[in-house]
Amino acid sequence: MRSVTTRCCQVALLGLVAVQASALKFVTEDYAPFNLKGSDGKVSGISTEILQDALKRAGLSANIELLPWERALDMAKKQADVCVYSAVRNAEREKQFKWIGPLVGDDITLFARADSNIALGSPADAKRYKVGAYNGDAYGDFVEKQGIKLDRVPSDSLNLPKLAAGRIDLWVAGAKSGPYKVSREGSGLKIKPVITVGDPKDAHMYLACNPGVADDVIRKLNDAVKAVKQDGTADRIGKKYQ
Repeated sequence: MRSVTTRCCQVALLGLVAVQASALKFVTEDYAPFNLKGSDGKVSGISTEILQDALKRAGLSANIELLPWERALDMAKKQADVCVYSAVRNAEREKQFKWIGPLVGDDITLFARADSNIALGSPADAKRYKVGAYNGDAYGDFVEKQGIKLDRVPSDSLNLPKLAAGRIDLWVAGAKSGPYKVSREGSGLKIKPVITVGDPKDAHMYLACNPGVADDVIRKLNDAVKAVKQDGTADRIGKKYQ
């Protein structure tokens, strides 16, 4: 009788594990064109669609929520069923998460107003200018490590009126995401890239999962993301947001 009970308990436990494995929560920020709120109110974007396709292929599901970046990052650090994207994989974060991807890449770039005469021979030349970034952003962290002092704000959208008004001279953003954000929110602001900072691999972005997410789930999602990229689906998704 005891062995039957044990088997029943094992079956129940396996069922619970399966439920926990599928009850994932993905959190992200408004970082177009990779993650953003669509016209229908749902979260969309290149990274989002890649992950949605990967979830289907892996036989998994996840609820997706758009939040301020620092809050999203903190949730993924503290809650066992939460993953955050699109997250840069750097040395400080490496052991805090389990990683899936890369999903996308977006070269770290310093932008100026289009009418600016700023020219930089190297990133170090930016030290004499006022450079804007936002709290919790790994791109900003990378630039700061080059010895460039940053003027940080809670939300990246606050940097656009500051750049337009000349309260900052340069803005840290992605080569793709910066112009996309300006076209959507810039109120006529025109920008130009001044210099790229770092190697392209420094700007690869991933899904970063709490260590409590099962290794089997991580493996399935990594395999699925790889398949999405290898069969051309990721490229087709990207072209929708050009």
